[in-house]
Amino acid sequence: MTLHIYYRHYNAPNDNKNRPDWFTYEKCYYNLLSSLQSETNNYKINVIYDGVESNWIQNTKHDILYNINAGADFKSFQQTCTIVKNDPLVKDGDLVYFLENDYMHLDGWLDKIIELFSTYRGVEYVSLYDHMDKYFLPMYNNLLSKIFVTPTHHWKSTPSTCGSFILTKELFNQDYDILSTMEGDHNKWLWLNQHKNRSIISPIPGLSTHCMEGLMSPTINWSKV
Repeated sequence: MTLHIYYRHYNAPNDNKNRPDWFTYEKCYYNLLSSLQSETNNYKINVIYDGVESNWIQNTKHDILYNINAGADFKSFQQTCTIVKNDPLVKDGDLVYFLENDYMHLDGWLDKIIELFSTYRGVEYVSLYDHMDKYFLPMYNNLLSKIFVTPTHHWKSTPSTCGSFILTKELFNQDYDILSTMEGDHNKWLWLNQHKNRSIISPIPGLSTHCMEGLMSPTINWSKV
């Protein structure tokens, strides 16, 4: 089983998201590389670079660099889906990780992913991000989650996630038409659950975080990571 990471990066000089004061895109990418240093499981890093300017990411470690010129988040995701679909290196039984460029990871996350897919049959969508909004937004006051346990971690069901998630190559092929055409993360996950009975699980505590102040995976001091 090989994990194929598709890391979507773009130049964002006018990023208006509420970021922690230590955040940079470079730190997120170098953190990804660092978190994989001790891994014995197989993985490949594919960088999807949306832009034409010279950039630090072009000169750092990766297996394959794809240059695209989508100019918008969903369009770049669509092109990434096409790249995955046509990648001859992605075999049945492999995992695909769609990863945005503003996430930090804890060491050992890949071991835990392999452990999860080895422990349970039929795992569908997996997020490494423990969404903070699920704990305080009124719309989730009555949210119930099923808890899963592996030898080293706990996981829970969750109704939605962002644009960073892991799935098998087989499931990607089955859901390709929806993933590549339906815009809006929340609505897409709800549709997949309602119409195809797809489920998402995420770790508790999180193994990654979306780097947005007030919404980061709880219980972890991400500034130290």
